Amino acid sequence: MTIGWALLGPGRHAEGFVVPEMKQAADSKLVAVLSRDRQRAESFADKHGFDRAYDSLDSLLADPDVDAIYDASPDGLHGGNVIRVAEAGKHILVEKPLAISVDECRQAIQACRQHGVKLGVVFQERHQPANKEARRIVLTGGIGELLAIRVQLAVAAPAPPTTDRSAPNWRMDQRMRPGGIVMGVGDHGYDTMRYIAGQEVLEVTAFTDSTSDVASNERTAQAMLKMEGGCIGSLVVTRRAPFTQVEVIALGTEGTLVCSNTFSFLTRTGRVMGQPQLEITTTKGVTVQEFAAANCFTAEIESFNRAIAMDEEPTTSGREGLINQAINEAIYESNRTGRVTRISPDR
Repeated sequence: MTIGWALLGPGRHAEGFVVPEMKQAADSKLVAVLSRDRQRAESFADKHGFDRAYDSLDSLLADPDVDAIYDASPDGLHGGNVIRVAEAGKHILVEKPLAISVDECRQAIQACRQHGVKLGVVFQERHQPANKEARRIVLTGGIGELLAIRVQLAVAAPAPPTTDRSAPNWRMDQRMRPGGIVMGVGDHGYDTMRYIAGQEVLEVTAFTDSTSDVASNERTAQAMLKMEGGCIGSLVVTRRAPFTQVEVIALGTEGTLVCSNTFSFLTRTGRVMGQPQLEITTTKGVTVQEFAAANCFTAEIESFNRAIAMDEEPTTSGREGLINQAINEAIYESNRTGRVTRISPDR
C-alpha cells in the first residue's frame, strides 16, 4: 500500500532533514507541498520531486491523491491544522509539539478519533537504534532496577539564516511558540527518557534562565522528573553551549548504560564527532556498541505508513504528544511557582 504524502511548511527543517528522508521512505509517494507563497511552493515541489504545489489548505485537502499530511508548519498552527485535516478525512503526522497547550492537544486527538484518522507526533529519536537497544536492555533487567536516568542536550546555537535575515522568526512569536529551549528541544529529551525507562512522569520540579520581562524565553533549563516506577529522571538542556553534546545515562542497581551521539537531528551539524554509541558497564565488564547513523525521519514515516495500512495506533501517537506537552507546561509552572508540579494529561 503506497501512501500519498503532502507537506505543510517547506521551511529549513523540512528541507534539511525531513524531505531528504521522506524520499527514502518505503511505500511513500510525494504528492504535494503547501506554502502561503505559491511561487515558493512550486519551487520547492520542483526541487524535491513533489507532483504539485498549493497555496490553499482547502485545495490541498480536496486532492484525492493525498492520503496523509506531514505538518512541519510553525508550532502554533499544529492544533488547528490537525483538526482541519481530520475533518477532511486525511491522516496526519505532525512535528512536535502536537499543539501549544494541553487543551489544544486534547481537541486534536478527539478530532482524529471522531473522524477515524491516524494521528502521529514526530518524536523520531524513538527510532534511533541505540535508543531502541538501550530500552531493550533496561526493560529486560540488563542493568538491574532502574534508579535514575539523565538526558543532556547541550545544543550549539544555530547559525543565522543565509537569506532574508530581516524576515521575522516565528520561534520568537509567543503565539507560535510560547516557550524557549524547553519547547524547542527539551521535549525530545524527556520523550527519550520516558521511552528508554518505560515509565511515565508523575511530578516535575524545574529551573530556567528565563527573564521576567519576556515570558518563557529560556535558553537553559534543568528539570527533575519523578517517574512512576521509582526512577528519578533529570534533564539539562541549553542553547548556549558552543558545541553540541548530547548524552543519555541510565543508572541501575547492576550496571550503567550510556548513549552518546544520538539525537541525529542535533548531531548531524558537524559540530560533534563520532557515531551513535552505547556503552554498558556491569560486573562482567564494559561493552561498547557502535551504530551506523540512522535515518530516524525515514523510520518515523515508514512506521506511520504501517499504522495506516494495518489500522494500528502509530508508534508515536497523539497521546505521546499530549503527555510531552503536559510535561512542558509543568516545567514552566514549576519554574514560575518554585513548587513541585504534578503531570495531569488525563484530568
